[in-house]
Amino acid sequence: MREEHLFGIHLYPATVRLDTAPGAREIGTVHGGEFMITEDRDGTTSVRDVATGHCYPLNRDRKATEGFLEAFAEYLSSGPAVPSPVTMTAEQAAQRLRAFQEGQIRPPSFSPGSGLSHRARLKKLRKRLRAIDRAASGPSSWWSGLIDEAENDLL
Repeated sequence: MREEHLFGIHLYPATVRLDTAPGAREIGTVHGGEFMITEDRDGTTSVRDVATGHCYPLNRDRKATEGFLEAFAEYLSSGPAVPSPVTMTAEQAAQRLRAFQEGQIRPPSFSPGSGLSHRARLKKLRKRLRAIDRAASGPSSWWSGLIDEAENDLL
């Protein structure tokens, strides 16, 4: 079984670095090679679209990139447990959908002991990301899409 990586990001061990372009080294991939994570001479990390060659700034250094991944992993693991999938027949699913639409079924509410509230988790994530690399946590950063998804509780 293939090991899964958070958001499809796989960083190579710190000792592995592949020269990709003058002044840059490949230190990881995103989505199995669709994007490449590079480290420039000055230590900054970027995501490079392999198809177009376009680069998107990621973090000020590899340690900050690793810190962002750890912060998101903590955010995800500190929430309520994800319910296991339910197998239903088409008729059962239609009945359940009707009951939901009629307000007879409500989404589960947060219960103490099942993890931190979304608000608390989000606050902690934002604070940690700003402390690690303030510039990389802004609205125009590569990470902004994932931050938006966290804010909307979509992760």
